[in-house]
Amino acid sequence: MKLNKTLTSLCKSKGLTLAELSRRTAIPKQTLHNWTIGRRSINPDQLKKVSQVLEVSVHYLLYGENDPFEAPSEVILREIFSGDVRVTLHRIERKGRR
Repeated sequence: MKLNKTLTSLCKSKGLTLAELSRRTAIPKQTLHNWTIGRRSINPDQLKKVSQVLEVSVHYLLYGENDPFEAPSEVILREIFSGDVRVTLHRIERKGRR
């Protein structure tokens, strides 16, 4: 598991200290510190709280990568055309039949 490196990196990128993360998650600062130095006993409920505050999945928090079995959580729509469209509908009729 890469919890220690991932947690440290995510906190740094989001500008959070362990004290602030502790306040937002109600997890003791010492527990979070122990996670960052590799000495840890992981409570799944605490892990979930941290992942929610850091806006990542539990899998990403533990392993530093997206879960290969998880469907993408967001869909990005990119505009491929903008403008007016004219649509013409035709009815196909066979001669002699109606």
